[in-house]
Amino acid sequence: MFAGLAVPSQAAGDGWEFNVVPYVWAAGSTSKVQHPAFPTTVESETSFKDILENLDFGAMAAFEARRGRWGILLDGLFVKVSEDAEVGIPQLGGARLPVDLSVRTFTGLAGVTYRVVDDSIGSLDLVAGPRYWSLQSTISAAFPPGTPLPPGVPTSYDRSETVDWVDAMAGAKAVVHIAPRVTLNAHAMFGGGGSRFSSDSLGALGFGIGKQVSLLAGYRHLSAGIRRSNGLEVDTRMHGPILGLGVRF
Repeated sequence: MFAGLAVPSQAAGDGWEFNVVPYVWAAGSTSKVQHPAFPTTVESETSFKDILENLDFGAMAAFEARRGRWGILLDGLFVKVSEDAEVGIPQLGGARLPVDLSVRTFTGLAGVTYRVVDDSIGSLDLVAGPRYWSLQSTISAAFPPGTPLPPGVPTSYDRSETVDWVDAMAGAKAVVHIAPRVTLNAHAMFGGGGSRFSSDSLGALGFGIGKQVSLLAGYRHLSAGIRRSNGLEVDTRMHGPILGLGVRF
């Protein structure tokens, strides 16, 4: 979410400073999805081993412009996670049904930052702003031909539900210089509004490979949960390793 570099921090001055960090995110997830027309909740979890064997990739990039202690932060993220699951159908005495679950998420933050610490040790910024979400969940399932089904249980189901919302977010991001050309980078943000609760956290190491360039490697966790009056409910937690390239100019 931020563009901290493994180079010495500069004191706040009168000129503009810009930071860009594109990331690649290998994301696994824990998801719970309930569609209004599907008879039960679909729950699925991808372990870290599954993440390594069956990667669904996400992409994200952050841009920060700062002048003095004030700044603007833009953070965009797209990730798609597809998982196989089995669900028990209550109307059939808990009989198991294979289900394909796909969750596609786009989210973008437009935040204002204020730097409260900026010295040779590192920096600490407060961050606040709206985060936009667009979440599409797709459930695909089919019973074997001839399966006796009670009323309300379809023989097959293949449907997508899309929901958009905005959350108010607040938190902090920090860069700490732990060795020459090596930094510890972290952020944590929490909020809600359109969702019941959402969070975003990251921890990464930055390794300077040039005066204004660094590699970043770490782990990110992003979660959100929504419930709508029509019966749509989605709780998702995405998590996994990230790798990025930070450039300051």
